[in-house]
Amino acid sequence: MHIRWLEDFVCLAQAGSLARAAELRNVTPPAFGRRMQALEVWAGAPLIDRSAFPVRLTAEGRQFLEAAQSALRTLEDTRLALRAAHRADASTISIATGKTLARSMVPAWLAGLREALRHDPAAAGFRTRLSTFPMHDALAMFAEGDADFLLCYSPPDLPVMLDDARYQFHLAGVERLVCVSAADARGAPLHRLGTGKVTGKTAARPVPMIAYAETLTLGRMVNQEIARRKLAPRLDVIAVSDFAESVHEMVRQRMGLAWLPARLIADDLRDGRLVRAIAAAREDDGGDLALDIRLYRPRAPMRPLAEAFWQAALQSPR
Repeated sequence: MHIRWLEDFVCLAQAGSLARAAELRNVTPPAFGRRMQALEVWAGAPLIDRSAFPVRLTAEGRQFLEAAQSALRTLEDTRLALRAAHRADASTISIATGKTLARSMVPAWLAGLREALRHDPAAAGFRTRLSTFPMHDALAMFAEGDADFLLCYSPPDLPVMLDDARYQFHLAGVERLVCVSAADARGAPLHRLGTGKVTGKTAARPVPMIAYAETLTLGRMVNQEIARRKLAPRLDVIAVSDFAESVHEMVRQRMGLAWLPARLIADDLRDGRLVRAIAAAREDDGGDLALDIRLYRPRAPMRPLAEAFWQAALQSPR
C-alpha cells in the first residue's frame, strides 16, 4: 500500500468525482482509477460506490476515510516536526509560489515585510528563499514541509486542497485581471472587444486573443469570464502560453488582447503602452476579474522567525 493511495482516496472523497480528483492529483483518470482499485484490493472491501454521481463512499469507505485522514495527519505532523528540528538554516524563510506572483506581487510585498521586521530580534538578518512552481507542485512542496509558507491564487471555483484542520491562511491581497490591448497611434486600443449584441459583421471579424493554458489558474478564470459573457464568437485565440510574462510580451507586440494581472502591467497602463480593451457600459463592468491571493501556513507552532514573519504579514496592507 502506498501513502499516495491514501492521499488519492481523501482527495476523491472531497472532490466527489473520479475525473476531478484525477485532475487535482495531476494524473490521468485511468491511472487514478487503477490506484483506487488497488487500494480496494489492499483494504479487502469496496470503498467507492461508482454507480452514484457524485461518487459516494460505501459504509466501509466512510470508515476507511476516517482512518486514512488520521494516519496522514499523524505521519505529516511527525515529519514536519522532525524537519523543523533539523532545519539546516534557521535564518531563512522559504516560500513556495507561482511564477506570476513571484514577478507581479512578491517583490513589493516582501520589501514591505522586511521593513516591518527590521527591528524585530526574532527576524534579525533573515533571508528569504523563493521557489516558483506550477500550482500543484508549489502546493506539494509546502504540504511536504519543504517550504514555510505557500503564496498562491485562490479562485472561487477551485479551492486550494489543504486540510483546514492543519493549515490556515491569510488574505494577502487581491489581484485584478484586466483585459488590455496595445495602443494605436491615438491611444485607443488596437484590439477592442465590444460587449453589445453579436452581429454578422462582429462575428465575421473576431478579435485576436492571447490565451493562458487551461492548466493555469489564470486560464480557468479567463475562460469562465469568456463563457459568462458569451464572448467566444468574438475572439480568435492565436496563441496560448503557460507563462504570464510571455502573454504580456505578446500583447505588447500588438499581437492581440489578453487578460493580464494589474500589478504586472501597471507601468504599461500608466505610460499608455497598453490600454483597456473592453468598452465598459458601466464603471464597474470593464471586464476585470478579481482573484484572491492567499498566504498559507501550518497551524502547528513554527519557529520564532516564521512566526514573526506571519505576524508581519497579518499587519501588511493588501
